[in-house]
Amino acid sequence: MSIRAVITALLAYFSLYAPQPLLPRLADSLAVSESQIALLMTATLLPLGVAPLAYGALLGRWQTTRVLCAGTAGLGVAALVFMAVPRYPVMLAARLAQGLLLPAVMTALMTAIAGRASPERLQRVMSVYVAVTIVGGFGGRLLAGSAATWWDWHVFFLALGLGLIASAVWWSRAPQRAMEPRPAPSWAGVRSLWCEGGNGYLFTAIFCLFFVFVGLLNYLPFRVKALAPAATELQISLLYAGYLMGIVSALGAPRVIRRLGGRARAVVLGYVIYCVALAGTLIPNLWAVFAVVFIFCGGMFLVHSIASAEVNRSQSPHRGMINGLYVSSYYLGGVLGSYLPGLVYERWGWTSTVAVIAVVALAGLVLSQRYARVSARGAC
Repeated sequence: MSIRAVITALLAYFSLYAPQPLLPRLADSLAVSESQIALLMTATLLPLGVAPLAYGALLGRWQTTRVLCAGTAGLGVAALVFMAVPRYPVMLAARLAQGLLLPAVMTALMTAIAGRASPERLQRVMSVYVAVTIVGGFGGRLLAGSAATWWDWHVFFLALGLGLIASAVWWSRAPQRAMEPRPAPSWAGVRSLWCEGGNGYLFTAIFCLFFVFVGLLNYLPFRVKALAPAATELQISLLYAGYLMGIVSALGAPRVIRRLGGRARAVVLGYVIYCVALAGTLIPNLWAVFAVVFIFCGGMFLVHSIASAEVNRSQSPHRGMINGLYVSSYYLGGVLGSYLPGLVYERWGWTSTVAVIAVVALAGLVLSQRYARVSARGAC
């Protein structure tokens, strides 16, 4: 990965996750409920569940550098609006705008990175990419929480907006590569890509994976406040340090694959770890929850790093569309996971919320096992 791609990925994931540790504070200052303030995450995730399909097709016709330049510039402007206008409808609209732009950046980055890697290096390169996104996810939360605790959360979003705009200028100066003409994908072609190599089972398992991930972590700040009412935004953001375990999982994925004798088996192992960790979040102790988040993130990013490389092994000329299907499946799960568990939490509390999330996790485990059996046959 180039330095330009690394910085862009970091800033993009900063913008996606930075509001999460601020949700309790924002709910109080804007006088809205937990499920309403959670819409600041849902509004960004919602377009991420649909737009990557369009962007995947677009990448067959546009230079990735052009898409990245426009996408990062728009993200920067939206971050500045979110910072400057402290009104719930405006902040919600800014987050929605970011959700429309983030899939362009993410899909273009994945396509560009995978397109420059040899088949032998693909798993390693995609593992590094996932590790960078993990740093971005954790760093955005940590820096936003630190700014809110020590200074003012507006400081972080000001710096983020300016950084994204600077990144757009950098991409505008990137060299352009010659493009080969590619046929526009049809709906029949999209269905064929969905079924190729058992992809449909993997995409659906990824949907479940991110539903569970967002569902748990989006409402974890409220769980922390229930266990420790005096907890600050910085302390809440440190709970996401478990993300760092995801770096170990992502970079260690090639070794796990070799030890287990196949990528599909490694995906199943990651899901098993994921499901077991969920039960640990029921322990009414802040340190126990902190430890469990490490295990939870380890399982999640083992699956994600392997699956993102797996779908890029296709020799189809529509690799951008395949990445679009992957990103759409991933974030459609996140859309529902960011909101539906909140309705359960408001009415029945944490235990019922974890139970609902666990059902989805078990469904993902079954789907990953089905993928392991079907992938060798190459069809749905």
